[in-house]
Amino acid sequence: MTERVTNLTQPRVTFCGDSALLLEAEGALSLETQQGIWNLSEEARGWPDVIDVQPGMNNLLVTLDPVRAEVEAYAERLLAAWLRIPRSRGLGRLIEIAVAYGGPGGQDLGDVASHHALSPQEIAALHAAPEYVVFAPGTGTGFGYLFGLDPRLFTPRRKVPVQRPVGGTVLLGGAQSNLGTKQRPGGPAMTTTGWYAIGQASDLPTPFDLACDPPNLLTLGDRIRFRVDRVEA
Repeated sequence: MTERVTNLTQPRVTFCGDSALLLEAEGALSLETQQGIWNLSEEARGWPDVIDVQPGMNNLLVTLDPVRAEVEAYAERLLAAWLRIPRSRGLGRLIEIAVAYGGPGGQDLGDVASHHALSPQEIAALHAAPEYVVFAPGTGTGFGYLFGLDPRLFTPRRKVPVQRPVGGTVLLGGAQSNLGTKQRPGGPAMTTTGWYAIGQASDLPTPFDLACDPPNLLTLGDRIRFRVDRVEA
């Protein structure tokens, strides 16, 4: 399995349609760079004619008012702001989550172990050792994308997606790990993914609840530490 990752030597801003801009940061994915993305996101949110900002992994999408905004001028402003924005800030709260590695909720643990020539127990130990940081919102309501995976566990995503259970699934994909949200009542039991399901959280906190203030359990910069509950080879 191979996967190619492109690291830019210089930051760039590209147009996304007629009223959105994508800033892509230079260099490899790192905490310092991502802290700059968060800081720029907060600043750009207050600019006139900005409708929305969406931090991504090493990038920031800025959506502008399609009637009032001068998109070309905003492209220059966004790039200039990135070059001066601070690259540091404090991290947030820490949440510990117990994980049952392998078994029905982590049926890809054996494949990942074989790929890296390690035992399932070694994979679980390596995965649970770091402290992960929430780098960017996920594609669905939940915990978001996590940074901190041990490089020895970098696993290229599948070329052909598969169906995996919904509900606290712990996954690996490329240089990242992820934690799936709780299964919603009446929601789908399976989802399509190119990531590898290696475990399942046994007591998953609710990541998003409109009855709470704020509704998100975690925000960007918060941290997650996984704890090995058991390993089912």
